[in-house]
Amino acid sequence: MHIASPVREWLPPQLTLTSWENLAPYVEELRTTQWKSFSEFYQWLRRLNELEAAVSEAGGWSFIRFTQNTQDVESRQDYERYISEVQPRLNEVRYELYKKYWESPWRALLPQEEFLNFNRIVQNYLALHRPENIPLETRLELLAKEYNEIIGQLSVEIDGKVFTLPQASLFLESPDRARREEVWWKIHQARSAHAERLETLMDELIAIRTQIAHNAGFDNYYDYRFRQLGRFDWSVELCHNFHALVERSVKRLYNRLLTYRRRSLGLDQLKPWDLNVDPCDLSAPLRPFTEEEELITKGIQIFEQLHPRIAEIVRYMHSIGHLDLFSRPGKAPGGYNYSLHESGLPFIFMNAAGSHGDLVTLVHEVGHAVHTFQSRHLPFMLQREYPSEVAELASMSMELMALYPVVFYPNPRDSARAWFQQISRVITLFPWVATVDAFQEWLYRNPIHTHAVRRQKWVELYRRFHGDQVSWPEGTLDILWHRQLHIFDYPLYYIEYGLAQLGALQVWYNYDQNPKVTMEKYLYALSLGYLRTVPEIYEAAGVKFFFRPEELDEIFRFIVRHLKRVRAMLKDGFEG
Repeated sequence: MHIASPVREWLPPQLTLTSWENLAPYVEELRTTQWKSFSEFYQWLRRLNELEAAVSEAGGWSFIRFTQNTQDVESRQDYERYISEVQPRLNEVRYELYKKYWESPWRALLPQEEFLNFNRIVQNYLALHRPENIPLETRLELLAKEYNEIIGQLSVEIDGKVFTLPQASLFLESPDRARREEVWWKIHQARSAHAERLETLMDELIAIRTQIAHNAGFDNYYDYRFRQLGRFDWSVELCHNFHALVERSVKRLYNRLLTYRRRSLGLDQLKPWDLNVDPCDLSAPLRPFTEEEELITKGIQIFEQLHPRIAEIVRYMHSIGHLDLFSRPGKAPGGYNYSLHESGLPFIFMNAAGSHGDLVTLVHEVGHAVHTFQSRHLPFMLQREYPSEVAELASMSMELMALYPVVFYPNPRDSARAWFQQISRVITLFPWVATVDAFQEWLYRNPIHTHAVRRQKWVELYRRFHGDQVSWPEGTLDILWHRQLHIFDYPLYYIEYGLAQLGALQVWYNYDQNPKVTMEKYLYALSLGYLRTVPEIYEAAGVKFFFRPEELDEIFRFIVRHLKRVRAMLKDGFEG
């Protein structure tokens, strides 16, 4: 696979974009240019796009390098400089440039279908922009950076060795229950040592976000952020419908899984340190790989079986150093795929330690990376800025399709265990997404509250969507939300995982019946970028975005049938 390096049509090739002084002359040219024809207008629009894409990529690299080592002083300073100096200045002038574009009579000559979402994004930006919010947004990014620094430096000592939290979490899969409990408490204590700071940090975030909303004329940040996220094709009602679906259908299946887990482990009551061990086989946890190179090599074999283009993409990313997969001290938590808009290339970051969950994370992020590649042909950055409910359809569908090849699990029993874990993971995700989403809606509709009330509300919502089969030690469940970085870094961005998972289950259902056709539809939908509405993109993938609960009953019956198939392979019981 050969990807040509991007050629700048206007900006000098060697221009660095990490200081405002370097950017200022080009911004000024965009501000003062006048058009005498449509061709001049279109050239100006391409130059604006070139500048935004180049600056976005420079900022992307500063973020990537910071998250690769949050303790590195130079990387931290570079990232702080970008979010404190470059990004705010660009935000100030972006309003003027977008307004210039919006008010131009030449805009009407652009292809309306291709620029539908482009124009909706611009119009939304102009409607929400307030100059007084720019320094507040910068403050929010610095606070989010602090969260990443706190979590990134957490570690625990086990048997005289120091482990990052992702590495330590592997011990939670141990068949030895006493061992699991010991390590679970160590991880909890490492997190809880910073609980008060994280609560205070949340106070600051809520206060600033609420002020931003008020400045923009909104009663609360929830309504403001819902619009800021560009949810043009759906409303809050869909969130509430999702919550109802979890209570109506998913919670029952989730609790059946918990009952199976409790009985398989021979327990009277489940504790939180019992939730990661494999209930299908206590002899040893699944360990699909031990080294980063093994994860990459075998991963490519999986993707080759799914579709040669996917394997080609991952192979190319590996060759250019765009895969950073294993956990190490100082790395920021979590995992992500970063789309670099000037080059049109993705970068995958994660914290693997050797678990099956790490394999799923890689497959998930590869789904995003394929999305980046499939849509990189689109000429404008805003045509590639698809919303999260579209992006997550790509990643979550990949998780389910990638389990069909048995590269990591040639043993049929291990393959069945992997399927059981993946289906359990999907079912477990729904109550968690509903909890996080409902919690954030409450946070921002009720911004004045105490820490105690906030924790109490979290527990109430957790019980609403999860039930009470797990017995949490006192004082542990109420701060469980601290582990969800989205609440701190990406407010309200979480319901998308639930909505996309419903779409991904439909893709899985289709793939199980006709793999080749489903994969082609999947890749085609990803190639649309953000040229169509969200429901239209889902339709191109062969699935529905809007749903009635009863329409999904067949999907849930399909899940149960698959679980029974797994049960037969394991020759074990799944009651219900």
